[in-house]
Amino acid sequence: MVTKLYKLKKTGIFDYVLVRITAVIQAVYFSVITFYWLVNRDFKYEQLSGFFDILIIEIFTVIVAISIAYHSVQGIWNVATDYLTQAQIGASAKLLRPAVIGFSWFQALGLIFCSFYILG
Repeated sequence: MVTKLYKLKKTGIFDYVLVRITAVIQAVYFSVITFYWLVNRDFKYEQLSGFFDILIIEIFTVIVAISIAYHSVQGIWNVATDYLTQAQIGASAKLLRPAVIGFSWFQALGLIFCSFYILG
């Protein structure tokens, strides 16, 4: 089962590991921002803007936006397929499940697009 992970096939274990990796990326990013905030308590807009103008922070911000998008789409997909079933909510599940998953993809792509636009 784990050998499929090395071949980068789309499997449940691959999704599980990728969701955990995106969680670590997000935790590191928000820890860096929290540390910056704690060290510079009384900062002004120019100082904060300068911090986010650093190239590595810009790249890291885009990577975090992509990881948030993947993490949220994967989570919504899991919730939708587990709880939005015909056994749980009836016949409306056939319409509701694809709508919820589609809307989460729309939000994820919007997040990525906006992060490139704002930083671009």
